[in-house]
Amino acid sequence: MGVGKIIESRGAPDGYLANQALYELTLLHDSLEDVFEVHFSRYGLSWPKFNALIHLYMTGDRGLIQSELGNKMLVSRANITGLIGRLEKEDLVVRRNDPSDKRVFRVCLTNRACALIQSFLPVHNSYVQKVMSILDIHEKEVLISLLRKLNKGLNSI
Repeated sequence: MGVGKIIESRGAPDGYLANQALYELTLLHDSLEDVFEVHFSRYGLSWPKFNALIHLYMTGDRGLIQSELGNKMLVSRANITGLIGRLEKEDLVVRRNDPSDKRVFRVCLTNRACALIQSFLPVHNSYVQKVMSILDIHEKEVLISLLRKLNKGLNSI
């Protein structure tokens, strides 16, 4: 029995399309990870490192409490602690005591990290634009809208 017969026998073309859409999203995710791994590695970065550094960069000098950074990155306490430790060893972040609560650490970028991000961002933005250049402006707007709709639907499950 071929795929077509399975679909016909179940009478659920929507089920087939749901599975196909999820399959295509998974393929895209895997491809993006591969492409961006090479892109980030040219600067000694990875997705998680870049994600952490850009969140910290956007906060300016005040930095973020470790738990805030973990929440923004959607990672566990253990993962954020390990990532911050690795970034410290690379002289990209420092942990400072929070002035308002000595039990809490605030994570801040080093001068080295600021220079890295400032040199990397123009290259990165150009690369992202190149990756997405296959879509015209309207298609990008539709894609964003559909992805937000799908995400909202997932949040309600």
